[in-house]
Amino acid sequence: MAPIEWHLAMKHTSILILSLLFHSLNLAAQNRIIHGRVLSEDLESLPRLKIRDSFDSILGETDLNGDFEISISRQTDSLFFCYLGMESADIKLNEDCDAIEMIMIYDGTYHYRSHRKIDRLRKERYDKIVDLHTKAVQKGIFESEYLCYQRSFVPNKPQLDEIRKRLKQQNKENFDDFKRLQIGQIVSVPMGFDSSGKRVNTYYSICDDCTEDDYEFEVEAELINKRKKHLTLELKILDMNSLDLIEYEGKTLKIGDTFKYQMKYFEVIMN
Repeated sequence: MAPIEWHLAMKHTSILILSLLFHSLNLAAQNRIIHGRVLSEDLESLPRLKIRDSFDSILGETDLNGDFEISISRQTDSLFFCYLGMESADIKLNEDCDAIEMIMIYDGTYHYRSHRKIDRLRKERYDKIVDLHTKAVQKGIFESEYLCYQRSFVPNKPQLDEIRKRLKQQNKENFDDFKRLQIGQIVSVPMGFDSSGKRVNTYYSICDDCTEDDYEFEVEAELINKRKKHLTLELKILDMNSLDLIEYEGKTLKIGDTFKYQMKYFEVIMN
């Protein structure tokens, strides 16, 4: 290579390196590092907890001790924490926030409660987070009682009311179908299918005018009896998609066997 060409090549290389370095420094200036720890109500670590941004992109996750460190843009002002068995937490960051210590509350099951009472019980547990945070500081698990983010209680009642409304409508539609069914009629029962163990469970769908293409597996059966309680059908199996045996609610079934199927929230396809 001629001296002039060599100098030109080195000049271009130097410019490229400087450009890349400047670009990296510029990105670093635009981002900020946030670290912290996430615990349960029992002050136990939550490993592999996902941390997302407002676009649902995963920014990082906690380690085995519940600690994390993520890099976010300076324009990011909210984070979303989610973990199996825990209520998700959506927080708003202060401008100077670089350390987050958080208590997640368990996603409780409240059977036979009104939606208003469920939210009241949830709010009681939510209000205890401040005391739990102080307790974590006293135990040396958290470092500071100061929170540099805002976290608000979000009622579940509107969402639960909408789910109840949809289930009520589905129940009405299924009841209308139940009334139209006649003894001796052939129906297809949609189910979920686990091929590994040949285990079949009822498969629920809220779709309208469903066909066999909308489900994973169907059992063709003859209606031999029906009872209004839970909209229960007694069905005799005619075909099981070429399978010899299936398991359903703990029982092994074959062609010719009978089984009971409740239509209160699960539907059948009327042939």
